[in-house]
This record gives sequence, structure tokens and C-alpha cells, in this order.
Amino acid sequence: MIDHDDGAQATRSGQVLASVREFLGGPTRAGERWSFEFGPHLESNWGGAYAGALAASTLAVARSTVPDCAPRSLHLQMVRTVPTGLAFATAEVRHEGRTVSTVEVDLFDAREKLAAIALATMVAPAALDASYHDTRARPPFEVQLAPYPEPPLRPPISRTLETVREEDGTFYLASSEHARPNVVGTPAFMGRITVPWDDLELTGPEVACLAADLVVGSAVLKSGVPVEAFGPNADLSLRFTTAPAVRATETSGTVLSFQHGTATVAIEIQAGEHQLAHGLSTALLLAPRS
Repeated sequence: MIDHDDGAQATRSGQVLASVREFLGGPTRAGERWSFEFGPHLESNWGGAYAGALAASTLAVARSTVPDCAPRSLHLQMVRTVPTGLAFATAEVRHEGRTVSTVEVDLFDAREKLAAIALATMVAPAALDASYHDTRARPPFEVQLAPYPEPPLRPPISRTLETVREEDGTFYLASSEHARPNVVGTPAFMGRITVPWDDLELTGPEVACLAADLVVGSAVLKSGVPVEAFGPNADLSLRFTTAPAVRATETSGTVLSFQHGTATVAIEIQAGEHQLAHGLSTALLLAPRS
């Protein structure tokens, strides 16, 4: 049973940071800020570091800033693509209460240019009534697989997180009748990651960050709506449960609406029979270049 004493939470925060540090290349304290070394294994199909890894990185900085608190939500606003390599982060506690602390994390690329802004809601477990707890997935996805052509584009992050379903040279596309369909009636896009570290019990929020960004662009692309081009996602907003992660984490991406050039994508992340996180993201549909 989880100990809800604040001192115990600080210990858990340290365990999480130790688990994710090698994969994320940080955070490493450097004076009044933190540094990351985003490795080539994090490169996305946009040519920069995978936004899910950026989200997990800002969450790690928030944990470092208020180690006696645990994350319950994260909103990441993307400003520009972050190249792999050196990056920096600063953190400011915008509000520190007995129950809830709000931490703002700014992420900068190697040129010291602002690249992402994150707000994290962090709670003090000892201040909460934890007697009622229910993270069940209702219903679980129950994924079905069908043979599918090999994806033409497999960036490094896809291989790192083993996002492509393959067995004995056959590739598979996943579906689930339990995932909410797109606004146009087509099935949701189903994604999967293989968690790249060993601690599954405490790192559910970081796992959710990695799993969430995977399905946003694909949800738009697979919706069946003719889109000539779309850009990097403008934002990512997540609400975390306290369920443990599982090695193979399943995620659905559902287009809720199109609004004159943007799409709203709902994200549901399940860890086995439990909810791990829910989220929303804004996808950009780009006008043809003249």
C-alpha cells in the first residue's frame, strides 16, 4: 500500500527521476536551471526531439522542484521544434499551497530560445483523502490486430519505443471497438509504446507523456479526412491517474472536431485494465504553399 506521507513522496520522486534520467538525458541541475542532453534515440519525424519526451522532461523538472508533491496534470504549449542535443529548463513555483502547488517549467533549446512552456499541477498526497480509489478502464480497449503494410516512415523514436507492431516480418494495424470513434465516424487510431525503463509502479505520468503524443497526428491522418499537410502539435494537455504503468501501454487518439484549420484530438491511455491518463491536443492543418 502506498504511504501518503510527504517524506515518502519525496523518496518516490527521487526514484522516478533516477528511472527516467538516462532515457531523457536529464534533468541535471546546473545552477538555477536544469540541463538535458536529448539523444538521437528521441528524434521524431519532425526532425527534432519527440514532444512526448519533452513533456516527460518538463514533468521531471516539476518533480525536482517540488519533490514532496506528485503530478496530477500537465499542460505543454509548444513554441518551436527542439533539436536533439543540449537543452535547458527553468522552473518557477507560481503557487505553493498546503494541498496544491502549480509549477511553470520553461524549456529552451541550445540557442537559449524558448521552445516549450509547461504548467504542472502537483499535489501533496498527505493532504488528500485517499480512501476512495478507482482507476479501472471501463471498458478496457481489447485491441484487435490486422495485417498492414510496413510503415514508410520510422523515425528513431518509433524504434526506441517500439511503436510499430511487428511479428516475424508481418506488420499489424491495431483497432478497438471500445475506443471512441472520430467525429466523421471512422475508428480511432490505436497506438502502443514499450516503456523504455524498468520502474513501472511510480512512473505512470511520464509513461503517459510518451504514449500521448504518438497518436495525435496519426489520429488526424487515419481519420479519412483529406488533409494535404499538418504541422507539429501546438499543445498537449494530460490528466494523470496514480495507476502503475505496464510494459506495453495502449493509447487511442480520436478526432473530436475540426475547426477551420485545427483539429481537437482526445487521448486515452490505458495500462492493462486501468486508466493511466486522459488528454487533449490541438493538431494544425496547414494550408497548401503557393
